[in-house]
Amino acid sequence: MSPIYCTIEQLSKLFRVDYSSLLGMLHRDAANHPEVKKFNRYVLSEVAALHKTTAEPLEIDLDTPFLTLYEAQAILSEQLGPMVYSTVLRKAAKGEIPALKFGDTYRVPEPILLRYLQEKKISYRARNPQAKRD
Repeated sequence: MSPIYCTIEQLSKLFRVDYSSLLGMLHRDAANHPEVKKFNRYVLSEVAALHKTTAEPLEIDLDTPFLTLYEAQAILSEQLGPMVYSTVLRKAAKGEIPALKFGDTYRVPEPILLRYLQEKKISYRARNPQAKRD
C-alpha cells in the first residue's frame, strides 16, 4: 500500500483534534522522527504509528471515522454493559482499546473498535447493580 500524504488541516479534520494543538505536536514529531514528514506533508501511517496506544498496527485511511472517548463509551456500554468514562480512558491508555493519543486527547478508530468488539478482544465485566454491598 502506498503512503498517504496529508496536510495538517486534513489530519486535524480526520482525528477531530484542534488544528493549533496538532500543529505543535506534528512539528515536534517531524523534528524527532524525520520519516513522519515527506514532501512538506505528513505520512498518515507514520503519524498513526507514533500516536497509537496499542501494540498492533492500526490500518487507517482518510475515510476512517474517529470517535471521542465519550462516543466510544456509548458504543462499549451498549455492547458490553454500563461502562464509565474513566474505565474507557484507562483501557485506551493501556492499549486495551485501540486509540491514538494526541497530547491528552484520545481518538478511537470506529471500524477497529467494532472489529475488536466482534472478535471479543475487549474484556469487561459490568458490575451487577442488583448485587448486595456488605
